[in-house]
Amino acid sequence: MDDVTGVLWSLSTLPSAATLLPLVKVILLLLFVFSWDYPLVLLWRLARRALGRDEAQMDSGAPCLPALVVIPSLLRRADELSSMMSTVRSIAENGYPGELCIVLSIDGTDDAPELYKQLCVWAQRQSLHAGQRLYVTGTPGRHGKPTAIDHAMGFVKDLVGQGELPKFPPVYVSTDADADLGPRALERIVRRLQRKHPLTGWPARAVAGALHVRGDDFWRGFRHFFSVEGQLNIQVAREYYVSNITRYNIRWLPITGVPGAFYCTWSEIFLTIPAYMGYLRTLKRRHFWAFWLGRTPPRFSESNAAPIPELVAGDTDDTVTAYTATLARYENGHFTFDPPATPWHALMYMLRSLLIDRPLRYEPEARVFTSSPTTIKALFKQRKRWNCSRLELTGRFWPALGYHWMLGLPAMTVKFFMARSVLFGAVAYFVVPLFLWRTSLTTAALIGYATNVVVWTLLTLASLVINGEYRYWRLLLGVVFAPAYQILFNWLPCFFGLCSDVLLFGNVTGFAPEWTLIRGGSTRIALLARTKRFLALCVRALVWGDVPLGAFWLGWGETPWSPSGFEGFTTGKRRSTVPPPSLWFRRNRADS
Repeated sequence: MDDVTGVLWSLSTLPSAATLLPLVKVILLLLFVFSWDYPLVLLWRLARRALGRDEAQMDSGAPCLPALVVIPSLLRRADELSSMMSTVRSIAENGYPGELCIVLSIDGTDDAPELYKQLCVWAQRQSLHAGQRLYVTGTPGRHGKPTAIDHAMGFVKDLVGQGELPKFPPVYVSTDADADLGPRALERIVRRLQRKHPLTGWPARAVAGALHVRGDDFWRGFRHFFSVEGQLNIQVAREYYVSNITRYNIRWLPITGVPGAFYCTWSEIFLTIPAYMGYLRTLKRRHFWAFWLGRTPPRFSESNAAPIPELVAGDTDDTVTAYTATLARYENGHFTFDPPATPWHALMYMLRSLLIDRPLRYEPEARVFTSSPTTIKALFKQRKRWNCSRLELTGRFWPALGYHWMLGLPAMTVKFFMARSVLFGAVAYFVVPLFLWRTSLTTAALIGYATNVVVWTLLTLASLVINGEYRYWRLLLGVVFAPAYQILFNWLPCFFGLCSDVLLFGNVTGFAPEWTLIRGGSTRIALLARTKRFLALCVRALVWGDVPLGAFWLGWGETPWSPSGFEGFTTGKRRSTVPPPSLWFRRNRADS
């Protein structure tokens, strides 16, 4: 309390200009370093409005291409069924002017066969507009979201083969089963995908929609506002609203992700992903070193590797799509995924991506409304998965990053600065106030908190002006607790997630079944888990003597002497590496 009293006294005795000037400098520094794109987007949007070129106006000259909307989902409860019906209605009634194929793909139809039957009956009774089709399919057992999507793509291919569809829809649209689309959102996002860059002539490889929380979820009056659920709702809504501006993708470092709730890409790209993941398994270190010596690496277009849809599964399946779309190049009317012929070509492609044509683009008027977690535990778990799963994803794409620098640079930079949020928080809350005011840690924390409140107020206000949606002014009420929310649900999940992923046993969230992760070869760094297995193999080699030396001692995958790194995490089944003491030093090893 003495520290607080001291800073209050100093602030009351100093001239106002001398007191506020350092604070203003801190705010401007934070905005310039971390959020300099907000004023640029603000000026651009205001200029367009002054010229009468509103973003809501769409170019209706070119027809919208046929689109495929795949909705993967679990179906275990009645509320999931009703949510799915609501999503389908919002898509069918969205006014899409082109042909539209909607496929509901259920991951595990045997979990609730009666609900699945109800869904099929409901889908058959729907009265759709001309050019629209609705199908329901699914896998009997649960395999994970990517496998459900892959099943849906195979289902559509069969429809084309049977002549029910004239051809495979060229545009793929992804949305969640609990999301509702805004007015004409589907048309807006597809038109943005079709729009070619004026300099390169390349279309976008993927387009992200604008993510919003449903209005009735984030505001239900002041009594709800001061509850835990109310604060979580309004903070998530404000976070989505503010972070949407970064999807304009104009910062020096390109973004490499899309919101799973609503994005679109070319079917040509999406259909390639399982085969491309299989191709990555064939790349070896010798290919990379030969690449620097002037030899062209193995081409994906000439690869016979088997597709691995399971390698898409996990916590970041939507980011897998974004990664693949980022490295795709548009040549001769088609997308190619072949690595650059030389490092010089890789540099040119990277510079073109950085300075001219960003692969991932954004449509602010393509809005999707979804619900947010309503409990501290659920939200913390979600953010832990979001913040840390890209670390494991980079391991899957590791063979490609050395060739496709337009993906490798942002992917590796983001991983290198994974603790950027934590570091940013330390600078904003402690380092800068301590340096400017030379005060105690408590006082620095108070000054830092107030500084962050001002920063979040400016960013939220700028987002409201950019979107021209002043009806969401209540989001400004949440900025008082925004710094605390940032610490609890962004910095701490990032910190604990990184510790679990790198130092401990890895983050296994149950987002996909264990057998799918094992089949896809998904791994974690998990140093403690690897150390534990190494020590177990040492004991087994000492008392049993059947473990040869090899690289697998520090690995993760399943061997004849050790289970997979995922064994027991989601199924509860465990197979011990070390035999029971009753069998130690026995010659008959068949009993193990």
